[in-house]
Amino acid sequence: MTEAAIRFQFGGHATFPVRYGWLPKGLEQLVNQGGFTANTETADELGIGSKMVESLAYWLNFTGLAAAGPQGAAAPSPLAALIHQHDPYFERPGTWWFLHLLLARREGSVWNWFFNDYADRIFDRLICADAFLQFARSKAIRPPSPAMVQRDVACLLSAYASRPGVDLVDPDDIGACPLRELGLLVRHEAVNRFERSRRPHGVPNEVFLACASLLAQETGKQALSLRELATIRGGPGRVLCMGMDAVETQVGEIGGKRWQEGIQVQTLNGERHLFVPSRTPQDWLVALYARVEGEHPQ
Repeated sequence: MTEAAIRFQFGGHATFPVRYGWLPKGLEQLVNQGGFTANTETADELGIGSKMVESLAYWLNFTGLAAAGPQGAAAPSPLAALIHQHDPYFERPGTWWFLHLLLARREGSVWNWFFNDYADRIFDRLICADAFLQFARSKAIRPPSPAMVQRDVACLLSAYASRPGVDLVDPDDIGACPLRELGLLVRHEAVNRFERSRRPHGVPNEVFLACASLLAQETGKQALSLRELATIRGGPGRVLCMGMDAVETQVGEIGGKRWQEGIQVQTLNGERHLFVPSRTPQDWLVALYARVEGEHPQ
């Protein structure tokens, strides 16, 4: 049986990774004005350039904050309303972890390919771009040009790659992206190489469970083994850049805290399995905000 071709979306970000302050501005427009239109009027109101406002529209769409609205305008999604209520300035790392999860699971995008299909742990920009080009030409309904692919890969690397041994985000870098704070990708400037993390720090349990829940729904399984969580496409191992040791540690932490919510860790046939309820990512984000706000009441 021939594998179905994928409808890819290339570009749209104008090579700009999402910047600090962009999503709060866009979210405010979406919620309080009922929509977002990427035009010169919006650009002037937000104090950004015309290309940047187009890029902001892309990021609002790709992170799931914007939904299709009337007459081509983007309307606020339920996710946008939830974040606006609990984290309107996008200050909580858990919010960015959830946005990363949605980006990495968006089929037909460079984000989905990189975190699910690209296997190299250490690579350079040209090798990465060539791999994406070959993948897209074999899978896409409309194959891209090399220039299109290079722009997508450049945007992804700029969005996620941080420098080792220093602050994850340089405050003097006006193009700095909050996704770098997740620590999923390191840039080794001296050798012009990038390295994918295998043990990221600070992954909220709710993000791990949201990813596992989606994987369970897609595979039709009630329980997932540690090996499946670490290796299957769309699972925490790939999407969250977690090796087997990191997955085992996270599952152990979850098993000790979450049994009362229908989440269990059991040993079946000599292998540990995670039982996770079927919930939407938005439900898990509600759980994260409830936990954080309970630990740090205002």
